[in-house]
Amino acid sequence: MRKQTLGIMLALLVALLVPTLASASTIGYVDFEFLFYAHPEYDVKNSELQLAAEELYSEIEVEAEKLETQEEIDELLASYEWQFEQIEQQVRLDLVTFILDIIKTVAEAHNIETVLPESSIIYGGMNLTAPVVESMYGSYGISVPSSIRELLQ
Repeated sequence: MRKQTLGIMLALLVALLVPTLASASTIGYVDFEFLFYAHPEYDVKNSELQLAAEELYSEIEVEAEKLETQEEIDELLASYEWQFEQIEQQVRLDLVTFILDIIKTVAEAHNIETVLPESSIIYGGMNLTAPVVESMYGSYGISVPSSIRELLQ
């Protein structure tokens, strides 16, 4: 009786584990930080952000000269800091949204159902970082720069 129960439990365990193991092959992962900095427009967007910061700083200087109290200056600084944060968030959102769309496209092309950040992976899964980089640059009609390609090795 015990052998029969043990056999049934073993069969149930195998039946439960096989689908789990099979689905493990549909997990991919990416180095999202690498993808963010490898984005084809990262340098351009970063330069635009720097230019926006310089323009805001110039505006602050001009307007601050017209103010009389430290409270007014503090309010002005807070206002411009908020404006800069809004610009920075929009730039980041644009880059991240683009990257997420590419990840989805690459994952679907590789029959990957789940994509995780590389830092969450202990063992297994498929590294999609290189194909995502290739796809990002391909969507702009350009090839991946050799400096980025070397980092993917």
